[in-house]
Amino acid sequence: MTKRALYAQLGTCLLWLVAGSQAAARVPDQPPVCATCLVITILPGQGLLLPDDLHGLTVLVRSPDGRVDPNALTAIRERHGRPGILLVPAVSSSPPAETAFALKSLLADARAHAAGDGVLALELPPSSYRELLAERDVASYADVVIGVPGAAVPARVRFWPALSAASAAAALDATRQGSAERWVLAAPVDAIDASALIREIADVAGRPREGFSEGVEVRGSRRLAVEEIVARHQAVARRQALRVTRSIASGVLALTFEAPGFPAPVTITSDTVIYADRERTELEQRSIRVNGIEFRGGQVPRLPILEPERAVAPPLAITLSELYRYALRGEDTVAGVRCYVVAFEPAASGRSLFTGRAWIAVDSFAMVKVSATQTGLRGAIISSEQVDEFRPAGDGLWMLSVSDVRQIYEGAAYRTPIHRRLTITGTEIDPEDFVARRSAAYASDAVMLRDTAEGYRYLTRDRQHAASGVSTPAVPAIAGRADRVRTLAGGVIIDPNISQPLPFAGISYVDFNLFDTGSQLNLFFGGAYAQLAFSVPSINGTRWQLAGRAVGIATSYNDRSFRNGREIYEEGIRQRPAFASVWLLRRLTPRVSIRAGYELDYTRLRRAPETGSAFIVPADQVAHGARIAIEGQRGGWTASMWWNPAWRSGWRSWGAGDEYRDQHRDYQRYGAMLSRSTPISPRVVTRVEVQAMGGRDLDRFSRYSFGSFDNRLRGYPSALVRYDRGAVARGALAWSASRLVRIDGFLDTAAVHDPGFGDGLRNYTGLGAAAEVPAPLGLLASVEWGYGFRGVNANGRQGTHVIRVSAYKVF
Repeated sequence: MTKRALYAQLGTCLLWLVAGSQAAARVPDQPPVCATCLVITILPGQGLLLPDDLHGLTVLVRSPDGRVDPNALTAIRERHGRPGILLVPAVSSSPPAETAFALKSLLADARAHAAGDGVLALELPPSSYRELLAERDVASYADVVIGVPGAAVPARVRFWPALSAASAAAALDATRQGSAERWVLAAPVDAIDASALIREIADVAGRPREGFSEGVEVRGSRRLAVEEIVARHQAVARRQALRVTRSIASGVLALTFEAPGFPAPVTITSDTVIYADRERTELEQRSIRVNGIEFRGGQVPRLPILEPERAVAPPLAITLSELYRYALRGEDTVAGVRCYVVAFEPAASGRSLFTGRAWIAVDSFAMVKVSATQTGLRGAIISSEQVDEFRPAGDGLWMLSVSDVRQIYEGAAYRTPIHRRLTITGTEIDPEDFVARRSAAYASDAVMLRDTAEGYRYLTRDRQHAASGVSTPAVPAIAGRADRVRTLAGGVIIDPNISQPLPFAGISYVDFNLFDTGSQLNLFFGGAYAQLAFSVPSINGTRWQLAGRAVGIATSYNDRSFRNGREIYEEGIRQRPAFASVWLLRRLTPRVSIRAGYELDYTRLRRAPETGSAFIVPADQVAHGARIAIEGQRGGWTASMWWNPAWRSGWRSWGAGDEYRDQHRDYQRYGAMLSRSTPISPRVVTRVEVQAMGGRDLDRFSRYSFGSFDNRLRGYPSALVRYDRGAVARGALAWSASRLVRIDGFLDTAAVHDPGFGDGLRNYTGLGAAAEVPAPLGLLASVEWGYGFRGVNANGRQGTHVIRVSAYKVF
């Protein structure tokens, strides 16, 4: 079409519009036309030919790959128009899943490159609507789909029909009749005719009234679907990834867990610097402290890195297949920011993914907070939940401020909660000295880790390269995995129920990857005490775990008898216990697991020097039992409920004839536990624990008791208190007073029924303190004291002291 013909047609449109406007004045139900009901498309490079005032017209710049010079969009805004990108991709013959993945990535990149809140439009052939728009949800990644009038468009898809430039008059007529929200003049005119055509349409339609264009924004008052919210967040994430090429974040990392032999939770803290660029992310850990005491163990610690296997993909990411389902759970305010609350869960079970919620800013679609629990875990970490919080870092960027991770570790013979908290105090975006500062970290003696596809790994330096005097240190290599840990332990226990101070010394060996199978082995031998344990974290790649434990004590100690609170010396005997168990563990949900196993409880019983001649010493106790438990974690709390039915073999009459009951041959024990460790600061950690226990048909040798190693009650001797029901509460506070000492405080209280002290519940309260200090040869020494207010000494006096001195060295 020539310019003359085009202008003639536009002149006809002008006359028609004028007549129509006059008719509209006579016919009240005929609405006027407006410029904002039309959309103009231009080619890249035509932005400079636009008229000075677009009167609110929407102008789309056509692009096959979503990349448009930002100057073109800025030029449209400066001329009072609404800018946008019209993506016109070439739809390939690839499978629909691959095509949809490519289109979603392309649209997310286009939105990331576009400045401001311009319109993102997508033009596809109608033949692909069903597979790409309806089944693969590609439309959520665009503001609007443009196509031929009358096309069958899936529900919920915002659609603008497209007309050729020669049909401007028909488009204006259609807007008057209200047959479409917008009409798009999709065929761009050449660069010579563009300005004139746009000017004519704007003049014909007339200048819209003030503020009119704001009411028709794509995001104005329309409620966004959850898929659209996710798509816009993905675009924001890509935009930030394009803008931030390097960053250095500084903060404090605190790791808290429980370890056998330590009186309070173990805390490892470090000043942490995170170097991140397009190639890799690495952590530098300085000033590492174990329980507040400075650690000088060299560049590569011998302790393994305990973390779950990596998930297949994080939530809110564009993936080839639909791995997650999303749902909008309303709105919430986080740190003063109004947010959409988006729930996510795996689309199918059996894979390691996440379930949880994300808080996405309403105004910017940036991530403000995310809370996620990992699913499908197979390994020693049986539960892992994480809460990340973000804060604005200027110019539309949001960076991590806090990462709080709580996990449950199920290893050989020991189960412990793990708490990691990373607090970022400052983040530098694209610092000019990034390379120099990371190189300085390489050359230092700090512990370095790298984030890899398999998880975090320690780094090791090339000492020969460092000694050569080269100014730029070589990039450290990944160190071999630390799969074996050896620990020397020794000390002494002073317990009123043990005839003389009990020394112990031994060595512990833990193999986290036995014979390269992923199985774990734990051996400890300390003369009077020995333990063997094993764990298979995943049986044949399933979520079933097999484990076992055996414990033996070579030293005999007193089993004292009380009646109405008075010790009956002639009924006291000597005991030496041993225990073995094997169990299966299965994860039921990301937070809950079930345990089922067999237990063999053996106690050797012998006459003590003070045992009366008329007292019949019981036969050695051999009890076969089952243990079924439900265990879980949520919000830092760990809980369990368990049931332990048991039956004795070789059961026979014992004692003076007044305690033996035939029904005691079989008995049941059951209970529940709730606990939580909380770092108040990097220097202060607290722990609380509550247990409730009960039983049926329990006698003197099947009741619960407080001991020196298991089920401790501060200040009370081993096996002094035996009870068949009750509750125990324990509290601990650990304070890193200086770089050379940590002070621990304890308060325990129990309300239990001990038949030896009469009917009803009886309170037993104890308190204690401990100090941990560094010792020569790299040892960590601990002195712990406890006082039991209602403990009974061997001489009958009330008030007992229990002291334990111990030292540890890891190598």
